This record gives sequence, C-alpha cells and structure tokens, in this order.
Amino acid sequence: MALQVDNSFLDALSSRLIEVNSFNKTTIFAVSTTAKKENSAYLTPIRVNENFVLAGCIIFDQKNLHSLLEKLDGEVDILLADSENPLPKRITKFNEKPDKKIDRTEDKTVSKICFKCIKESKIFEFKPNDITVNAAWSFLSQRLNYLSGSRVCILGAGNIGSKLALKLAECGAEVRVSRRNFQKGDHIVKGLNLIKPECSTPKICFYSDALEASLGVDVLIGTSSGSQIIDEDIVKRLDRECLIVDLGKNNLTENAIQTATENSMDIYRTDVTPAIESFVHELLKTNDILEYSCGVRELGFCRIVSGGFFGRKDDIVVDAIDNPKFVYGITQGNGLLKIVLSEEDECNIRRLKDALDID
Repeated sequence: MALQVDNSFLDALSSRLIEVNSFNKTTIFAVSTTAKKENSAYLTPIRVNENFVLAGCIIFDQKNLHSLLEKLDGEVDILLADSENPLPKRITKFNEKPDKKIDRTEDKTVSKICFKCIKESKIFEFKPNDITVNAAWSFLSQRLNYLSGSRVCILGAGNIGSKLALKLAECGAEVRVSRRNFQKGDHIVKGLNLIKPECSTPKICFYSDALEASLGVDVLIGTSSGSQIIDEDIVKRLDRECLIVDLGKNNLTENAIQTATENSMDIYRTDVTPAIESFVHELLKTNDILEYSCGVRELGFCRIVSGGFFGRKDDIVVDAIDNPKFVYGITQGNGLLKIVLSEEDECNIRRLKDALDID
C-alpha cells in the first residue's frame, strides 16, 4: 500500500519554508530517500551558516515527492535532489502543459523527477550516502588523531559500510567487515581489496560472525539500514575505550546501549553538518567555475583557457576566462604546464597582461 502525504507533513513543510526564508540567505532544500522505508516522510534539521540556510526532508514515495515539489518550486533558491535511491511509485502528471508530453517511464530517482518537474528553483544532484561516509571518515580521523594502525570493525557491508571500509583501509587502518550474507560479504571485501592500492596495508578482512569481527577493535561501526546488529553480547566483549558509532539507523539494541552506558563507553551518531556544508560550498564553487571561469577565449595573438579546460599547445592558463586576474602558465598540450618558457612565451604573457590589465 502506498504511503500517503498527510496534511500535517505539508503544514510542517510550509512552516519550515517560512522559517528558512526568514534568514535572508541563500535557501537550499535537500530532498532524499533511504533504503529503509519508514511510515511517513519527515523533515530534517535546519542548518545555518554565514552563506546559506539548509533544510530538507526524507521521503519514501513518489506521491510524497509530487506534493513536495509543488510547494518547493520557486520557494527555495536551490534544490538538492537525491540521485542514489529509486522511489517505488510513478507520478503521472505534474506541472505539465497540455501540449507537452513527457515520457516518465524511466523516472525512478528523486533527481530525475526533480529535473523534469522543477521550473523555477535551481537543481543539483547529491549523494547522501557519500556525504555520510565523508562525515564519518572526518570524525574518526580527528577523534583518533590518525587512522593508520587503528582497528575498525564495520557491521553491515552495504553501500555506506563498503565505501567507508575502503577509505579507512586506504589510510592504513585495519578494517574488519561483517555481513550476514556470507557470499555477498565475501565478494564485496574481495572487490574492495582489488580496488585498494597495493601500498595500502593491511588488507580488509571479512568475518561471517559479527562477535568475532568486533573483538579487540578500537572502533565498532554499525552501518545496517535499520537492523539492530550491535547487541549486548558484542558490547560486553568490547574494550571500554572502544568507540561505538551508529552510522546506519537504530543499529544498537536497548540492552547494548544500556551496557555501553553502564561501562562509560562512548556512543556516537556522526553529525553530517560539516560534510554537507562542505559539499554545498564545493557545489556552488563548481557551478561558479562552469558559469563564469571555465572555457577558452581567443585574443588574436594567443588563446587563454581556464577552469580545467584542456588547452592545446601554447595556450595561456589563467584563473578566470571572463575576467582573468592571474596567469598560471603556458600549456604543453598534454595537460601539463611548461617548465621552461621560450622568449615568445614570455612575450605573449606580457602582451596578455598589458591587454587585460593583469598585475
């Protein structure tokens, strides 16, 4: 049975939009979904910094998305649309003119539907799982001071757990992975070890038994989607200094939490605020580069390139194509800059600086 969008959620969304617009900053709203289907859509916390205000919601059905987009379009400056997880139901009509037919048979992800439906707000894709992984990596790196030599157990080798395992192993951590499905878990770990640089040691190890995998580790991480995989027996056998991280959702049983609390063990849920704010900054900067800095410009006596545009031999690389203020060098035509400049190269750079008034 399809989940319905109730009036209470839409009322809460309307109130949230009024609140985020009251900050008089760039407004950003993230729309995402998760593999674990819950009873109803819900709003996520508001995050405010000096440049923008970020709000969002988690949805589980395309009917949620249909109603949501009607309220969001034009009310926020930027929409972040989940590009990872598909939504089960199809919407049939939304914001379409009678003479315009859109084939929606391939509309599965939030982002694809948003790009076809949203007309006023600017849209960017984002991958919530990757943001979670980056947040967890940064947290562990700083909480442990450094990762090399740390012993980390990850229970639940899905999307998040696998990506985090690879990042940690690449930093020299001893990573153990456990998954209930032995065949899938074994294949995943073998694949990760093939991807991992050979110089990164030790190898990631797979354990079919979660209790065995967790013995003697410095960090225990649950990355299951809504499954209580960290129980009292596992917590009892952990060192008291071991960090417990619930990176999935509701990964600890009540008895496990009680045992950890009684033993003064630290339990964390990773705060994704730094990771998602960093992602938004990266997103906006990339958009700025593509719109105003990236490309090629012909000046007669030379060509200038910028923003990562692959220049041909003797093109001059500058910081911005529209209004350059800095010259980086001259291309070799193979993606690298010349180390030694000829007299003609130096002459062209001087002419460029004079022509465009570059210091």
